[in-house]
Amino acid sequence: MEHGEVYYTSLYVLTYPRNNNSVRDTSAVALSYFQKAATYYQQAQYVEAIQHYLSGLKYDKSRYHIYADLAKAYEMVGKWEQALVYLDIALQMCPDSPTVLRRQTRIKEEKAFYQTLLSEIGLEVSQPREFAPCINTENSVRPQHIVEYKFFKLTVEPTVTPQTLWYICQLIARVHDEVGSQLDCYPNRQICISIINSYDAPTQTNLPKWASGCYDGQILLKYCADGEPELGVLYSLIRHEWTHLLVELLTQGKCPIWFNEGLAHTIARPLLTYEKFALQQAKENETLPTISQLNQSFTNFTTSQRKIAYLQSAAIVTSLIEEGGFSSIRQFLSLIGNGISTEKALQKVYNKSILPN
Repeated sequence: MEHGEVYYTSLYVLTYPRNNNSVRDTSAVALSYFQKAATYYQQAQYVEAIQHYLSGLKYDKSRYHIYADLAKAYEMVGKWEQALVYLDIALQMCPDSPTVLRRQTRIKEEKAFYQTLLSEIGLEVSQPREFAPCINTENSVRPQHIVEYKFFKLTVEPTVTPQTLWYICQLIARVHDEVGSQLDCYPNRQICISIINSYDAPTQTNLPKWASGCYDGQILLKYCADGEPELGVLYSLIRHEWTHLLVELLTQGKCPIWFNEGLAHTIARPLLTYEKFALQQAKENETLPTISQLNQSFTNFTTSQRKIAYLQSAAIVTSLIEEGGFSSIRQFLSLIGNGISTEKALQKVYNKSILPN
């Protein structure tokens, strides 16, 4: 998940009443917490950032941008309600702040989308009799729950409850069926899926801080929370990485990066309004990446470039799906898997050899 801009607490300027040491000392304590919170946020340690913002607010409640940054941290752990509460406070203090207003609009849209998504899935509460025996706890240096169920092996944090485990397993089964139907591809081996909480998990991974998941023969998903994962967000992440899994199977690793990432993003969830707006701004500023740039590793991009690269890739693939449906997507992937170049595959399937920016 990557969103919008962030204020940098280290740039805050404090002014003190002359000869008022107690106010100065209190403000200094607050600033120390706010600076640490900003650092934690930049390191994707969102729970710690929240804790430090809240601690700082005990000493200084006068800065609207602190409430806005606290809301951003809550957004990143999927706590939409808390985020909106603190944005309301920020707007009471500074009603015309364009950043706070923009952030509020974005979070309201995310909240509505993920809540609607979960309600449409209709997860079953009751566990089948055969499910509980599938849950085992690995008593190693760090205990983990391991679930071998149907076609997958799931490893999760020990704090995840059996009920949430059941919900996650339903989400995985749903992704297997739905994305498999879209791409007409179903793995014929057991798929290993690991879900870690970066807040309290010392597990070292090859994931960059900005990434929430990857597929490298198995699926690794990451979330940050002081409790259990937000299921709507987790469902989208599973869809994203499952798409990478199927694309790998269908093309033997030959799929162009922009198509692979764009398809995964599109299948995971549609572009939201604020993302379309970001693309429009990039177009107006003439900063949209070219296809050749999109076929480079997104890891090498700056944060802003990477954000636009994902969105631009998703926008291109969305237009191809609207043009030819998933049957054309499957045909394109088949051609790529058989060694046909991207240009020739585009020409054959979509009657175009170069995609416009």
